[in-house]
Amino acid sequence: MTEFYRVASEASFEAVRRTVGQWPQRRIALVLPEGWLELNNPARLRLLQRQAQIQHSEIALVTSEPATRAAAGQIGVPVFDRPEEANHSRWRMEPLLPLIDPRAPEAGLPEPPPWRRQDLVAQRRLPTQRQARQRRIQSENAYRRPPSPGLRLAGNLLMALLALGVLGAFTYYVLPAATIFLTPGRLPLQTDLPVIAVVGQTEVDRTEGILPARLLKAELNEQGAVSTSGSSQKATSRAQGEVVFTNISATAATIPANTLVGTSSGTPVEFRTQSEVKVEGGAGQRVSVAVEAVDAGTAGNVRANTINNVVGALGFRLRVNNPTATYGGGAELVAVVSQQDREQLVASLLQAAEAKAYDTLRSQLQPGEWLPTESVQTFILAQSFDQYSDEVAQQLTGSLRVLVQGLAVNEQQSTELILQQLQTLVPERGRLVLDSVRAQRQPQSQVTGSTVAFTLTVAADYTTPIDPDELRQAVAGLPPAEAERTIQERWLIEGTPEIYLDPAWKGVLPSLTSRIQVRVNYAQ
Repeated sequence: MTEFYRVASEASFEAVRRTVGQWPQRRIALVLPEGWLELNNPARLRLLQRQAQIQHSEIALVTSEPATRAAAGQIGVPVFDRPEEANHSRWRMEPLLPLIDPRAPEAGLPEPPPWRRQDLVAQRRLPTQRQARQRRIQSENAYRRPPSPGLRLAGNLLMALLALGVLGAFTYYVLPAATIFLTPGRLPLQTDLPVIAVVGQTEVDRTEGILPARLLKAELNEQGAVSTSGSSQKATSRAQGEVVFTNISATAATIPANTLVGTSSGTPVEFRTQSEVKVEGGAGQRVSVAVEAVDAGTAGNVRANTINNVVGALGFRLRVNNPTATYGGGAELVAVVSQQDREQLVASLLQAAEAKAYDTLRSQLQPGEWLPTESVQTFILAQSFDQYSDEVAQQLTGSLRVLVQGLAVNEQQSTELILQQLQTLVPERGRLVLDSVRAQRQPQSQVTGSTVAFTLTVAADYTTPIDPDELRQAVAGLPPAEAERTIQERWLIEGTPEIYLDPAWKGVLPSLTSRIQVRVNYAQ
């Protein structure tokens, strides 16, 4: 239960503290008068809080003073705006500092930290200087004690085995030997070779670079679809409104349903009456009738007093006007087919056909033939679409019929022509590296019906063969550095030769050529 103590406006801080000290083990809510600032700093509130801790009491403040509320929040004293809140709330003080009771100082001091106790225990466990000295003496005596006879015998046997192993290794490995690793060097060759593939040619003309060719043809049918990208406004509803007919003659007039009226300025907009009405005779007689726009769309939404034209013979007897604007005509943006969509679909279908053209023609090749990429051509034979231009559609579907043709060339004949051209460039004693031959067709080839003329950029590497026996004779008995220079001067190699001596400390290659191994890496 919370007990309330209403502090008088003339009361001092000391009087309030004495009052709290007279109520032990209570829940006390101090109701402070307005403008009472004795507890507006944390120091005084801390003294009051400590007094409550000593009395085992709980205190709270009921005040609206900002300074007092801020000071109470800093030290953990609950604060309420009204006494009712303190009475109905389950509150407790939350002191931020431990209690130091002047009547029993030892009871209020905190326990020492765990690390302090652990340090004291570890310090007590340390050995004394005498104990440490005795341990060192015992270790040294154990080290100086002579080994047992069995241990000495095992050591001697181990040393004997080690000596035998060293002697065997010396006998096996130290016999003079050398191994030389090297890779033949390559030098590049490159030339441009004009080639003409002609349908009907029977033999290879090596002088003019003419190859026989065979014409290949096939038809491809491609179908596909693209999303339309065009847009247009589509009318969705008709505008409606009301018009007033005015008689300008002495006789009555019947206005049948679906009578047309319209605007006269700008682009005319026509409306039709929704029902039959009759206007009485006499100038100035009026009758109103509902109208609806003939065409759907926003154009039917016209301003007031703009419908002033009667279509037909009634225009000589009646006037018409719309006192209010018409409304309700709507339109929406819809997708339509554009010319760009048609062109895009044709381009994508043609691209798909071109992607299949080479494989389609290659399936017609005979053994030993190859198909130059430059000779492959595509021709559009027919195209069709399921929608016209500007037609409303979300997707445009079409088909394309394409003729593809190319020239088949005999692979062996073309290879012979390329190798013959390269052989003329290889120097004396050189050998052409066949797996390095590369042929790249240059762009801008000329295709005329059954003939394709193109230029091949032919490249290859050549090397000088290495005779291992000749190399061994040249380097026998030489130091490794001099042997490297000799090999690089007399043979075309890649990088520096790797020479391994066995034993390495010998310093020169063996004089016996049979003890020299030459390993030529032709794979690279």
